[in-house]
This record gives sequence, C-alpha cells and structure tokens, in this order.
Amino acid sequence: MACMGGIAVQNTRVLGRQRRRFKVQMGAASGFTVDVSAGGFCAELMRVFPKGTAVKGTLLVEGTEFEFSGRVAWAKQGDFRLNMRGRMGVTFTDAPEELRRLFGIGPSGTPVPAPGPFPHNRG
Repeated sequence: MACMGGIAVQNTRVLGRQRRRFKVQMGAASGFTVDVSAGGFCAELMRVFPKGTAVKGTLLVEGTEFEFSGRVAWAKQGDFRLNMRGRMGVTFTDAPEELRRLFGIGPSGTPVPAPGPFPHNRG
C-alpha cells in the first residue's frame, strides 16, 4: 500500500505498465494513451465513459491500427471549462495477440514486470 495525502492506496494492478502515448479512438471519442499493458490501457480524452461501459475502438501503434474491445475499469471526468481532459482505464476483453505482446514488452525489448508492493510508511 502507498500513502497518498494520508490515505492508504493499494496497488491492484496485476500487469506491469509502461508510459506510452498512442492515439486511441472509441466512436466519437478520441484521445491518447497515458500508459499501456498487455491487459489494457489508461487514456486521456475530453469525453470519458462511465465505469463498466463496454467499449470498442482502435489504437494506432507505430503506424499500425489495432481494433480492440474492452470494458471501462475506472473513469475520472475532466473539466470542459478548464479544457482539462478526463482519464479512464480500459481492460481489454478482446484484442489482437500482437497488440497485447507489444504492450507487454518494454522499450528495451524485455517483458514489463508486474509492480511489486510499495514500501510501507512512504509519504
């Protein structure tokens, strides 16, 4: 667990993430990924969907467009008045094996490790 502002937060991620920016399109909503893993991604968009929403879309990765299906795992609305984008996490329900492989391999060519537990009393 990590301590953020006095609140204990547990890391529930199973797969390692890597900070990568790829174009994502889901219907009329478009934006860019913040981080990716073999199991899904976090994206910044002007319009985010509610948690639990089934989504379909495309990811443009290094010149190749990949179709995917997923479910919104979490969402945080942005603020249109301040031109702040929202963020949402999408878990893949269907994605090409090549995309999952690309997202599970770091820039150095080695598999991205799952995050370990955070040290206690971190503040």
